[in-house]
Amino acid sequence: MRIYHKRIAFLISDQHFIPHGGIGQFAKGFTELCQRINWKVDIILDKAPTNDFSEVVKELGANIIYPTEPLRYTDHTATFAFSDTINFEKIVNFRKSILHAFESNIYDMMICNTQEAMSAAYAMGLSKYIPVMFYTHLHSMIFREAQNFSDVFIEAYHNFYNKHMEFPDIYIGTQSQKNINELTKHGAKNCVLLRMPMSERGLLEPYKGPKKGVLFIGRWEEGKNPEAYIRAMKECKLPCKVMTNSNGAKKFEKAFGEAGITDYEIKAGITGQEKVDFVRSASVFFMPSLRENYPFAFLECLGHMPCVVLDTQDWSDNFEGQYFHKVNIKDAGELIKTIYGGEQLATALDYIHDLDDVTAKGWITFLDNFVAKRSNTNAAKINTYETVKYSDYIRDLERTHLAREDFESVLSNRHKFLHVVYTDDNTYLSKDPLFKPVEIETGLDLFEGL
Repeated sequence: MRIYHKRIAFLISDQHFIPHGGIGQFAKGFTELCQRINWKVDIILDKAPTNDFSEVVKELGANIIYPTEPLRYTDHTATFAFSDTINFEKIVNFRKSILHAFESNIYDMMICNTQEAMSAAYAMGLSKYIPVMFYTHLHSMIFREAQNFSDVFIEAYHNFYNKHMEFPDIYIGTQSQKNINELTKHGAKNCVLLRMPMSERGLLEPYKGPKKGVLFIGRWEEGKNPEAYIRAMKECKLPCKVMTNSNGAKKFEKAFGEAGITDYEIKAGITGQEKVDFVRSASVFFMPSLRENYPFAFLECLGHMPCVVLDTQDWSDNFEGQYFHKVNIKDAGELIKTIYGGEQLATALDYIHDLDDVTAKGWITFLDNFVAKRSNTNAAKINTYETVKYSDYIRDLERTHLAREDFESVLSNRHKFLHVVYTDDNTYLSKDPLFKPVEIETGLDLFEGL
């Protein structure tokens, strides 16, 4: 039985809980990070996972929590068939999952990675007792001018979530000081630099094998600018390597055919060692993206090969300029041909290590510095216990439906216990200085399908 220092609620939608997406990679990397610093992660979804990525994350140490009877999104999808907005059914589903999670455990922090999760978590009113964090992923959450030409969300959606960023009692977690400056300019409060850990640890290791191909990473969508990649590759006539999703794979195959490109390799939805080997064995990385806030794919490649970006973007300002080339699209093919087969600067991987090394310290320091509101009375029922498993306390309340005040009272009074002990499945509170939990290994998953 393992004892953990902290327990984290990590909220992410099933839509984003995928192996090849940036938010899914953050879930994987954060779970691995928490195992290294002895924190327990419970992944809280809006509905049951629809792919095998949940098994990957569970093997890394996370619990997966989701409602058994989620609301369906068919009405929302039909109503907003041509553009999207706030999904209130998804907010309700996140509320259901949060309540189920608090039936078994209390948490030291809630991290929201999906907009609707923000609304559900904030509505619980727990930010006085634990940090409630909105973590930035969507480019337009940070760079507001992008909202003016978004072809996905209507204006009401942006207005609604822009105001979320201004709430005075939550934290905005983001990946760079550039992001903080931009967020603050638009009125965001309590912005904190908290980096994402490298999700594939093998990408921190040097590679001495053969290299071939010009790599592109990303979906086939406007912001990723795949047409610029096709144009440059048609001009330089070098082997192509693409890492994308299944839908993107079909579009790249079509685009390669139309451009007369025959020497290419496409991988869809790969993770783990297969992804590590595919990335590190590329000779050049070309990232023509126009709209990014802190592209993790760029970070993954920067330590292993010469990298090329376009001069019509500014997201690369987040990184040391000596480690990449910035070029106009009309010259991209020629530059790639010139540097192909060359080496990245020897210090590039050390630079990536330096960024990754401060990640864990940043999260630990942030949580250690949080000052929680404390109750100064003994009226709450939790104070009548000397030692209790939290789920037993909830059971003893004999509720037919959990009330938020049931776990709020525990959060506000837990400082009166000498020990708050987290195991893989449970939380214990005890005033006994010698307390040690005893659990029977059953092999059952206590959270699956909650």
